[in-house]
Amino acid sequence: MLGIWIGGAALRKVIRVILAFLLLLAFGAAVWFGVGALFDLIKGFGKEAVTASITALFGLFGILYAQWHSKAKEISDSHRPAKIEVYETFFDIVERFMTEEKAAEFDPEGDEFPDDFREQFMKLSRGMIIWASPQVIRAWSGFRENSGTGSAKDTLLAVDAVLQAIRADLGNSNWGLSRGDVVKVYLKNPREVDV
Repeated sequence: MLGIWIGGAALRKVIRVILAFLLLLAFGAAVWFGVGALFDLIKGFGKEAVTASITALFGLFGILYAQWHSKAKEISDSHRPAKIEVYETFFDIVERFMTEEKAAEFDPEGDEFPDDFREQFMKLSRGMIIWASPQVIRAWSGFRENSGTGSAKDTLLAVDAVLQAIRADLGNSNWGLSRGDVVKVYLKNPREVDV
């Protein structure tokens, strides 16, 4: 023995790594020899057969891509009404915060937060988990983290990030919009969020 003692769990891990490496090596060799055999086989065909085969393969890949894209669009279109309903809840909350005098002082985690507001937030969070894109979820989480701790401008910019993520999720372009542009629609003084 070399004087190295390896425990049971460590030994199993080393064996798994070695087996994974050997399997990867065997797979690589199989691909290498398979591609070589395929090229040798293609060399034996005439130019017309190779051209027709390549054309058929490109046609097959084109059809598969079109089917995949069509199915993805169909799924996206079927989710759109549910997403719009969830996002309308967000718009209702934003509009309520913009119109209520003391809304900026409300802490969603605090005791003074109105119950109906709390219910709207819970409904929105539940809907975001189910229907929102990852970009919207990240923006919503950023808003939640920022809303009680940052300045009013930071909170408005966090709302803007959510609004722009919602636009992108619904298929609208944000090209040409800067940070803060969308939330300005709600403000009496749009300059208060100039970046």
